Amino acid sequence: MQYEEIPTQQIIDRLRQTLEPRIGIADLPLLGTENSALARDEDDEDIALLKAGFDIYNIPITSYQRRLGSAVIAVRKIVRKLLRPVLERQVIYNFANTRVVQTLSIQLQKLQENQQSLEKKIQAEFSSGSPEVTAQLETQQNAIAAFQSEIEQIKAVQQQHTAILEKITAQLLDRQQ
Repeated sequence: MQYEEIPTQQIIDRLRQTLEPRIGIADLPLLGTENSALARDEDDEDIALLKAGFDIYNIPITSYQRRLGSAVIAVRKIVRKLLRPVLERQVIYNFANTRVVQTLSIQLQKLQENQQSLEKKIQAEFSSGSPEVTAQLETQQNAIAAFQSEIEQIKAVQQQHTAILEKITAQLLDRQQ
């Protein structure tokens, strides 16, 4: 049985395109095509997206309706005030998640750099593979895989929390109407 290769990069790009306008960060400098060279890789862009989008409370309130625009904005401000405790907790949680993800990413980069330098030293010193060196390499690779797994789990939890917050906000808006 043959499996189709999942277009992971295309899925990530589509998610970014759909999520950026919703959370009001489409004009980030790091995400522009001319400035994308500033980010070392996609993980840096994701961390920049997390940093820019963690504060869901201070999103500008706008309305595109001409006649009811001021009323819609007033209602949205009232809803924001009612949701303030929930949103503030979510902002704190998002900020903590952002710091954890950034710290893990930095640690992962350091581990990868250490692994590369160790591999170079090992290849230079030992042309024939010794069991001790092989064990050290496997330990390094396992540590890197564990960090990558933790980062993915944190991202998944953050996405779940964002979805829950959106549901709560929608329910509160429905109750007020």
